[in-house]
This record gives sequence, structure tokens and C-alpha cells, in this order.
Amino acid sequence: MYKTHKKIKYAYVVLLYLIKLEAILSEGEAHDLKWNRSFNKHGQPGKNIPLDLRTEQYNKEVKTMWTALQANISETSAQRVANTVEPMEHIRDFIRRDCGLMETPGYRATGQPEVAVKQIIQDLMQISAFEVELGRDGHPTFPDFPSNLLHALDYRELHSWMNGLLKTWEPIYESNRLD
Repeated sequence: MYKTHKKIKYAYVVLLYLIKLEAILSEGEAHDLKWNRSFNKHGQPGKNIPLDLRTEQYNKEVKTMWTALQANISETSAQRVANTVEPMEHIRDFIRRDCGLMETPGYRATGQPEVAVKQIIQDLMQISAFEVELGRDGHPTFPDFPSNLLHALDYRELHSWMNGLLKTWEPIYESNRLD
């Protein structure tokens, strides 16, 4: 996308970031860093929560602790308290385990997914969402907006640009590969 719209510096930085991930980290760690967008506190299958929800949980704990500081709040005390969130959570988990009070992670009522899927399919079939209409005009407000966001991309030029950078970076990062 960046290269298509002549944002060469952004394209360069993103490509370099991906190369560094692959060169410095092991294959598994690089994959986890690029694609892992969930958190599993309990270590059980199907108990993942999105990372942004986990961040919101941490934010709530920090704000609660800041409120408890009341008049004693300063930048250093706020930073000190914020750095204790994760260790405090581990301590609470150890105490719960020692007391035999392992929390049972909550479950959402799942209902019947088959019914929901059938309803969605029926709705999409009713509006003919899967039928191709040739010659369909675009949105009238944006008549010149192309439907293909990569319409101006020259794939051969992109390929040679990337290969040139990879050859430049290879001596730097090849020796750092940890596989």
C-alpha cells in the first residue's frame, strides 16, 4: 500500500521491520510477534481474550490504584504503581492457588451457532450478495475512486526494489538468525 501511493519511507521502514523480525528472532517467535493478537491467562484452549481487552484490564487496575493514592500522586509514584500491576496479579494468582480458590474463567453463553449461520446465509442470499453484477457503477459520491487500491502498483518494480533491499540487508542480518 505504501509503495503504491508513493510513501517510500513508510514502505522502507515496514519492510525493514519485517526483515528484522525474521532475522533477529527465531521463526516461532517472529510468527508469534506478527500474528499473536490474543492473550491466554489460564493456558487452556479456547480461553483467549484479545490483547486490547487485556490492555483495558491493566488500564482499569492502574487507574484504580492511582485513585487510591489520592493526594500522594506524583509522576514517580504513578509510574511506580503502574509497574506493579503484573507482579501484583501474579501474587494474587499464587495466593488463590495456595488457598485452593482457583478462579474459574467465565464462559459466554454460546447459544446455537448453526441457527445464526443459517440466518446470516439466508439474509445474504435474499439480497443477492454473492451474485456478480457486471458494469456496476461505483458510489456516486466518489465516481473516480478506484475499487482496486493497488491499481497503480507495478509488481515488477516492487519486486526488484524489495530484492535490492534484501541483498543490502542480508549481510547484516544473516549472521543474527537464531534458528
